[in-house]
Amino acid sequence: MTVKSLKDEDKLPLTEIVKLVHKKMDDILRVVDALNLGRTEVKSDGVYRTFNNGNMVRVAVGDFRRKRISSKKIKLF
Repeated sequence: MTVKSLKDEDKLPLTEIVKLVHKKMDDILRVVDALNLGRTEVKSDGVYRTFNNGNMVRVAVGDFRRKRISSKKIKLF
């Protein structure tokens, strides 16, 4: 199903949207791998980029540990 107007946008099934996102993501990853731009990975001590040949380069240093949120309420205003 294709969307012809913004009014039809909400009529798309969620499973089809997820399939389209995965397809586009596969295309993006294929181009990134072909250009050897490397894939980005966040670890607790920094951000790393891994290239096709296995080389890993640290892009940013910092404390990237996961943080737990005690309250899940969000105040918008």
